[in-house]
Parts: sequence; C-alpha cells; structure tokens
Amino acid sequence: MRKLGMDKKWFHLVIFLLICGKALASYSGYVYVDRNGNQQYDEGEQPLTKVSVSDGLNVVQTDAEGRFELPGYTEARFVFITIPSGYRAFTYYQRIQSEQTSYDFGLQRVNSKVVQKDGTHRFIHISDTHMFDEYRTASDGYALSVEHLREYVENEDIAFVIHTGDVAREGFASYKDFLNNENMPTSQMFYCVGNHDLGEGKYGEESFEKYFGPTYYSFEVGNIHYIVTPMAYGDGKPTYTNESIGEWLKNDLKYVSEGKPIIAFNHSVMSADGHFRFGSEKKGYIDLSNYNLRAWIYGHWHHDRMYYHDDSDVLMICSPGNIRGSYDHSPSSFRVLTVNPKGDLKSDIRYPYIYNSLQIASIDNGKATVTSHGSLPLSVNTYSAVSSTKKVSYCCYFQGKPCGKELPLKQQTDFSWYAEIKLPEYLNGQLVTVKVISEFANGEVAVKNVTFRYDRTQSVPIKLGADWTNFLQTSGHVPYQHKGFQTPLQLAWIQNVGANIYFTSPLVYKENVYIASMDDNEKGEASMICMDVRQGTIRWKYKLRHSVRSSIAAAEGCVFAQDVNGWLYALDAETGHLVWEKDLRMNKQVPLNDGLVTDGEILYAGTGRTLSAFQAKSGKLIWQNKDWDTEHGTVSTFSVQDGVIIGHAFWEATYANDTRTGRKLWSKGIGFGSPVALYNGLAYYISNTDNSLSVVEAKTGKRIVRKSFDFALHNLSVPLITEQEIIFGTAEQGVIAVDRETLEEKWRFRTGRAMIYTVPTLGDPASPVECSPVLVGDVVYIGASDGYLYGLDRKTGRMLWKHTMGAPVLGSVAVSGNALFAVDFSGNVYSFVSGIR
Repeated sequence: MRKLGMDKKWFHLVIFLLICGKALASYSGYVYVDRNGNQQYDEGEQPLTKVSVSDGLNVVQTDAEGRFELPGYTEARFVFITIPSGYRAFTYYQRIQSEQTSYDFGLQRVNSKVVQKDGTHRFIHISDTHMFDEYRTASDGYALSVEHLREYVENEDIAFVIHTGDVAREGFASYKDFLNNENMPTSQMFYCVGNHDLGEGKYGEESFEKYFGPTYYSFEVGNIHYIVTPMAYGDGKPTYTNESIGEWLKNDLKYVSEGKPIIAFNHSVMSADGHFRFGSEKKGYIDLSNYNLRAWIYGHWHHDRMYYHDDSDVLMICSPGNIRGSYDHSPSSFRVLTVNPKGDLKSDIRYPYIYNSLQIASIDNGKATVTSHGSLPLSVNTYSAVSSTKKVSYCCYFQGKPCGKELPLKQQTDFSWYAEIKLPEYLNGQLVTVKVISEFANGEVAVKNVTFRYDRTQSVPIKLGADWTNFLQTSGHVPYQHKGFQTPLQLAWIQNVGANIYFTSPLVYKENVYIASMDDNEKGEASMICMDVRQGTIRWKYKLRHSVRSSIAAAEGCVFAQDVNGWLYALDAETGHLVWEKDLRMNKQVPLNDGLVTDGEILYAGTGRTLSAFQAKSGKLIWQNKDWDTEHGTVSTFSVQDGVIIGHAFWEATYANDTRTGRKLWSKGIGFGSPVALYNGLAYYISNTDNSLSVVEAKTGKRIVRKSFDFALHNLSVPLITEQEIIFGTAEQGVIAVDRETLEEKWRFRTGRAMIYTVPTLGDPASPVECSPVLVGDVVYIGASDGYLYGLDRKTGRMLWKHTMGAPVLGSVAVSGNALFAVDFSGNVYSFVSGIR
C-alpha cells in the first residue's frame, strides 16, 4: 500500500477543524489496475485517473497518479468508488476502520466481449428473492435457479447483475454465497436495499451494510452512468434520508458529462407523477428527470412490467424474483436488458429450471397432421435457462436411412420453432422418423426422435357446436355439458401467433378461434388474433398496446380484451377493426391482470375502482365501482351469475357486487384465490390463504362449507363441479378430485415437475396445475405447467390420453362440437378432433 503526503491545503483545513473542535477524519488512497489480481498495489501497476470516489456525501476524482483525497464526513461508514466502464472489482467499497485513513482499490479489466466497441452491453435484473427460512426448508429451488442464472451470465457475456432489494434479512449470508463476484468471474454483482432488508442492528440498514456495503452508489458501463438509490422506508428506520441522498447525488453528478444517459435502480417507484426527486426544501432538490434519465428499474411489486409515466419519457421496468412465482403469478424469471450507447433498452425475460429442453409439439401418439397442401407441420418447443437457442434443424428417416438433407426450422417465439416437412408420396402409409437437433449458444445440443405413420389422407373434419365466449364458456365459469370424445384425440392443426400466451384461454365464436398474447418485453408483439376454426389460418391480427395476461370474451359481434396498463378493446369479430376502446385509468403501479367476462349484452372489465359495466355493443358506461379498491394485481377473472359479480383483490378481500348497480354486496377474508365457479346460487373457489376449498352463498357470502388440505393450492384453477365430484388443480400435487357431498379426497393425479413457476411463492420442485379442468363426457381435459395436456378419467383420475406440448400450459381448453382447442406458453394454438379415422 502507498501512503500519501498531505499538501498545504489539507494541512490548513485539518488545523482549522482541530482548533474549532470539529476535526473530521480524511481519507486517501489509490485506484489502479490490479494486473495480477492479488488485491494490493504492486509497483508498476497502472493508476486510473478520473475515477469518482465517495464517502457517502463528498465525491472526488482520482488524479493522474490514481490518487484521491476525501475531506471527511461525520456520517461516513464506507469509502467507495464509481467503477469505470471496462473494469470490474472484487469490491467497490471498503468499510471505514477507526484507525485507518488509506483505502486503495484495485480493478480488473473486463473481457472485451462484455462491452462492445460502441458501449452496448447487457445486464441482468432480479428482485425480491425473499430468502426466508420457511421457503428454504420447503424448496431447494434457490440453489438451482441461481446456478442457472450464473451459467447464463458466463455463457452470454453479461456485464453485471443487479438485485433491486428484498433479499430479506434472514437470507443475507446464504444469498451472498449464491451470487458474488468470486463465483461470477466475468461479471459484477450489485445490490439495492429493500424495505424487508431494513430492520436488524443499531440502525435500519446495518445488517444490509454488513453483507452488501453502501446503500447508495454509482458505477459506469459503456456510455451509461448507473445510480443505485435505497428504499425510503422499511421494517427498520434507516439513517439515510431523502435529503442526504440528494446531497450525495449532486456531488456524484457533477462529474457526469451533460447529456450522458443515466439509468437508476431502486427497490420501488419514486413517485406516481414521473418525477425522481431527492433532497429537501432546506437544501434544495435534484430531480433525475431533469437529467438524461432513461430508465428507472425496480422490484417490490413482484411482477413483470415495462411502461412509461404519462408525463415522462422515463422507461419504468419492474422484475420479480428468479426463485419462485410472484404474487400476480408473474413467473420466476430474470430479466436480461441490452443497453445501447443512447441508453435505449431491450428486454428478454429468461426462465430458470429448464435445461436443454426439446419437445416436438405437432407429432405425438404416433400421428401427425397434414396441411391442405400436403405438407406436414413440424412445431418444436425448445429452451434452456443457461443459454439462448442458436439453431434448430431436422432430418427425416425411413427404415434407418435419411429421406433428405438436414433442414433448418424458423424461430417463432422464445420457445417455438417451425418448419413444414415435404415427404415423397412413396412414404404414404409408412412409418417415418423425424430427428430434431437443437443447438444452444454455449455449444450444448439436445436431440429428439419421434416416429409416426405418415398419412396424406385429410383429417376428421371439425364440426362445431355451441360457442365458447367466456373463460370456461359461461359467465359463471361452469361449462355446459359436452358429449364424450373418442380418444385418443387427433391433432387437426397447430398455429403459432408469434408471442407468448399466458393465462388467456381460447374462445370459439362465429366459426373462428380467438386468443390474445403477452409481451412483457414491450417489443410490440401483444395482439388479439383471429384464426379460421377449420384450418388454423390467421384471418386477422390486431396489435394491442400492452400484454394481455388473462381472459378475453366475446359478445354482440365483438371480441374484447384488456391489457395490463388498463386499455380495454372491443374489436369486430369478423374484420378485427376497432369498434371502441377505453382507457380505464389504472394506477400505473398496479397491472390490470384480471380477466374480462360478459353475460351477453353487458361487458364487465377493470378491477377495484376501475371495475365497470359497459354495454358490449357501444361501450357505454353503465356503472363504475365506488366501494372498494386494490393495490395489487391478480390474474383472476370475475364471475357473473344471477345479478352478482364476484372477484378477488389480492391480499385484500373477495368482493361481490350487484351487476345492476355496481353496489358492493359483501366482502370476505383475504382475496387470494382462484376465479369463482357459480353454480345454483353457490360460489366454489380455492382459497389460497388457508389452502382450502370454499363454498359460499353467492348473494350473501355466507359460508356453506370449507375443506382444508395439507398441501399448497395457491393457484388459479376453477373447481369443476360434476354430479359426484369437485375437481381442481393444485400448486404442488397436480390434479385432485373430492367427493361433492363429503369433500373427502377421491383421487389425485400427479403431473410432472413444472417448466416455469407462476404460482405465488412456489418454487422448485413442484407439480403445479394452474389450468381449470373441462369435462367432456367422462373425461377431464386439463393442461399443466409440465408442458402436457392430459385427458383423465373423471371417476378414477387414471390418465387416458396426453399430448406433448414442451412448453407450460397455463390457458384452459375450449370445446365445441367434436373439437377441443388448447394453447401453450410458446404461443401455439392447437385444434384437436375426436375420433380415430
């Protein structure tokens, strides 16, 4: 370590402060390139100039020799640096020791692949992992999800990883073992403090500082100045204030060139008005929106969001945790953000727990469908959490010999790839094998072979029955009785819509199939799509502003959807033209994930104080709820029957309103459950607060019966009511049936391990089923998060049929005539027909 001499200016300042009785410790040191990585300065190692160094208030820059001198600050607990672009550090901060005044910082140059020549780079955003002991003992998902994240970092040249708070105090030590600069040698790890990270020690942030260092600081990568700020409040009172952060920010930003893009991190949003102000009336404010603030990136709300404030051009980005499902059923994930020199961001959401997965979605049970022009659709779902998919190809074989050369598939979404196979006529009626090879960017390969009998004869024609105009067909979410299908079902067609499909289920209306898509990366891919019911051909596609994450509806010649930012759309079912639209004026912090429902003439949309009834045909407002509000999103869908509309507000209550006036009729408990099935004046739903099946009077809320279970339910599965059973999905145990009279368990069908986790607070390994069961004859059809669609015997739960999707199935099926329609997360829509030719 080198020691610095004291020049005249600092000498006189120290003497003055000693005389006044207000002596402050000053700090000095060097910033240099630690060429040999031994974390100490060695002769000949390069000094770094113009690196900002701070004590929490003052900010200075290193001189030509890499030297800095800080004047001192009474509240200082750390000396920390702004890591310059092109470098990483084992540590960017050092805790101030009582007798120590010299602090040196050795940096390492990063791999040239991490930051491109023009400054473009990528980083990963995660938040709200909540490492409480109760979760660690219930699941080992922590280790696996973080291992997948770390592998992705190394495979994909990621500049840094930022955790925006609520690691949660109990898990500080464990989580820092999972993610640190030692086990990510090519990247850098940063942490924000969240409200549940405050609370242990002599002051609110003491425990956080012990493991993660200062609660506010800055660093630079490429052309971007990144600022980390702390949560303003929490379980313990912090020593920092909005004023102290503002004073530090003024000092930090004085070394940032005018117009340089700034990206800020915090645990939550700063305000609802598009301003990002720190400071006080006494010392003045600094508003980051007056600088070139390009994005505010946060967590706290446990969901995936990207949006702009109405009066701001600052991009707001929220991400959940990578370990468990989030409160509004956002999946466990990590967000990869690409930043260009101007500070523009592109997003890609990645899902842990999937390793080199490859499944053929269009060929199963020894059969393959054939298009009207004689080709064979090849739809493949492939994905790996640790690396992007680089190339997918296929080759066909007959009697062990290739029928042609290896050919590529075209990527459609993050999971889905597609090609059309043209086989020679001599293979008609023969057994053919198709081999698919998926190559990942890290060099790993997955291979899948499937054998089928090639049959050029046209499939069984689709003959429609009743329309399916709501989630589970009716406004009460109790489907009509449908005649039995012959099994196995046969795939009639498959169509990918070019974007993921989340908790949206297909509709069948006016001889078309309708679906809406999700786009949590804001790439302009969210749409309402209309497909011809017999061929699957896309007839029209209407681009929506934002994601649709729940149920759509149809009535009065229109199809309806509402996006997460509160826009309600009515589209002409035949042409796709906009008939009317409404801005429901949602609180931007609360996503509108709720599903729509219609009773034929009236459309019910929104949630909380935006819950409204509209004339479906004209969009005229009939009433708007004034009696309750919500501060959290839920993917549940409202249910309507006999003058009552019932829905949930997460963490708040289950509410029932009068459908004629909008007046609240009753509320009960904590609203954390599945959509309600309304049947003969009773409401059936899964209550996730106590893992129970509840039955209440729809008009009064009076409880009739409740049955608790010793495993997690936590999901969106609407109970199916048959003459003898009540059947529903669970969070951990697949599908369960109970006796309708006694509520005693009759059977249980365990699905496979989930591909992604959407159930709130549920992590790996588990077998969640968030879809709702649909009964056709005596067969229950239900999709699962393991990537399969199942047909189960109603009486015994025995599996009678299944189809491999290879992507999570989160939307429930629709049935009309001899056809069943299903969707998967990859954006595939499937049509199956009954009977074997």
